[in-house]
Amino acid sequence: MDNSHLPGGSNFRDVTHIFTEAAAEMSPMDVILRDGFTLQDAMSAFEIGEPRLDSGMVGERPPFDFWAPLLPEEICWIIDRSFTLEMLWHAGNTLAHTVFTCLYALVAPDLHPDMMPCDIPNDPSRPANLIPVVLRASICGMLKCCDLSWRELSKGHVHDTEDWQSDKGDTSLLEGMSVQNVIAMIDAATTWLVRSGKVSAPWTAALLARLNLRKTLLQLMDTNIFKAPSEFLDLINIVRSHLKIVRTSPSPEPGSDATARLAFDPYIARKLNSSVPIRVIEVPPVSEAWQSIDALLDGWEEQRLLSLTANVSTWELAGNLRTWLTSPPLRTPYVRSSAQSVFYDGLLVLNKFNLTWLMDRFFFETLGVSYQSAFHFVERNSRSQRPRPWADIQRGHFKLMTEYIRALWYNPCRRRRFFMKALVDFHVYHTRLKDITSGLPEDLPSDNVMRHLPSCALLWRLSVTREVVLSGFQLELYTSEEKPFAYWYASQVMDAHLTCLDNVLLAVEPDCLAARELRFQHNLLTALQAMTIPLFILSIPLMSFAWRQMHANFLRRYKWAFGGGYELTSEPVIAAPNFDTFTEACGQMLEEKTFSPSESFNFAHSILTGLIESRVVGGYAGLWTNERIQFLQNIADACERLKPVPSSMSELTLFDVGLFKWDPQIDPWFPVLDAEGAERRRSKIVRRPGEP
Repeated sequence: MDNSHLPGGSNFRDVTHIFTEAAAEMSPMDVILRDGFTLQDAMSAFEIGEPRLDSGMVGERPPFDFWAPLLPEEICWIIDRSFTLEMLWHAGNTLAHTVFTCLYALVAPDLHPDMMPCDIPNDPSRPANLIPVVLRASICGMLKCCDLSWRELSKGHVHDTEDWQSDKGDTSLLEGMSVQNVIAMIDAATTWLVRSGKVSAPWTAALLARLNLRKTLLQLMDTNIFKAPSEFLDLINIVRSHLKIVRTSPSPEPGSDATARLAFDPYIARKLNSSVPIRVIEVPPVSEAWQSIDALLDGWEEQRLLSLTANVSTWELAGNLRTWLTSPPLRTPYVRSSAQSVFYDGLLVLNKFNLTWLMDRFFFETLGVSYQSAFHFVERNSRSQRPRPWADIQRGHFKLMTEYIRALWYNPCRRRRFFMKALVDFHVYHTRLKDITSGLPEDLPSDNVMRHLPSCALLWRLSVTREVVLSGFQLELYTSEEKPFAYWYASQVMDAHLTCLDNVLLAVEPDCLAARELRFQHNLLTALQAMTIPLFILSIPLMSFAWRQMHANFLRRYKWAFGGGYELTSEPVIAAPNFDTFTEACGQMLEEKTFSPSESFNFAHSILTGLIESRVVGGYAGLWTNERIQFLQNIADACERLKPVPSSMSELTLFDVGLFKWDPQIDPWFPVLDAEGAERRRSKIVRRPGEP
């Protein structure tokens, strides 16, 4: 048979007869399927181009001997690479493409010292026990850490295939082995390293540091933050010290032909019962793994502080700062899930509080009065004969607030979607509080705090509405034509929020924590409104003024404000988006003569710098004061960048709105001015005397 015309040359053999003979006993329409691969998978492959059936040709891999002796530095390199693969899994990749590409992870339970072959050569530079004692202990520790992480992530606080990948490929993560047994294995490995003397001193220290790092990470994941808070803090500090030692003793990169390199197979998913296509992930330098572990420790440290924080407003602030600040970046899914578990475990808040406590904190942190005080005041003074739905409010409040606080640790897209749905519940809550207080005497003075009970729900709702609108810029959802409306609507929400704060501040005790927080919010909102109004005006040229199409886009973008649930209440929604009002505002602002965009940014900047310098940043910032100040500084920097905008309305026609660049990495909500573009524009406009 002439195969010279085929790609690759003529060194081919006809093997048709092999398949013919193998299928001789099969009847027509019979199908042979491997384990985990069904007929439906085979039929789907033709439609979607399943990479497992057409993944290209992979060169032959040399057979890997798990018992092949390795140098101590090669063991260090394998352990370091296993840390890197573990962090890649935490970053959202699959186990089959990360952790399980380490072939030792597939056979770790079988690498027992009693199973070691007798014919292993005696090489003093490659002690035989390094593999069944040291490497096995480290790999088992990694698998158990992945198992504990998997159990936390599978609680449903974060989303499978969106935040993380749960597919194990029918491969063990040592689910049946206890944490204590793995720790005992690591202890035995450290004891052997110290007592045997078979490994040179520098590499003994390097291996001990890596084993201790793995052990303390495992202990940290297995420690209950409420039952052993001091132990939790001690472990964090111990992990940091071990990590510092590991960084000072890096492992050398093995040669291209080294046996250690065969310990990793990026195509191992072919041999696993995995439903995901094969994808080879480039393994980053191990320094990035140490940075990821640092970030993991920062997340645990924040959880420890949050576990000691009994202010719901502080929890809300901490969750918002993780989204508003680009540094540190958003926590890993494991940290975000465990933070939600710390707040609410499905039964109690912070492992000790019930729904009554949560109601108390809601009223106390907003108005400075307890829920019991509000309840007894209304019951004593209400003139209405209708029964008041306190029980319904309690149940609805507990569900709403626990889900809302936990949602602050969702990924940004899920977070925004939850907020949009929660706005209906906040509106219903506000309506019920208005019904309850409607029976209070009409002559109740405006400075009586009980008159403002409905404002509790309204303040929180307006805050969530503002976040929904502004987060659209951070997620880059808005088209250029939608940005003017977004800034205008944000300013309207802030205006309603400021009005509500003005009313509440008249009644709240001026020296209480709630009043301090309300005054800070008033200053912050004043500054933000002073930024959104000029941005609305300056971005008007981005619109096409095709009002019918713009209205259709408006209904699509703000459908969350007109969805189901609002019709169940008779109370109108405060600060609802209105397209007709927006079009009127566009015409009014274009006729405005006295407004100065640059002065508005200067005004906002002065408010923000005053807050930063005085460090008066609210009553519930607590241990997050410095981070809140950093948030204020970021907004002040945005004001500074936007000061070169026109100083009067008459200069608007000369301003090129194309100089605005929205980059969430620089600022989540506000644009920056393209300095180079502005300079080029000025060079075209400004002429020297005598120039044409």
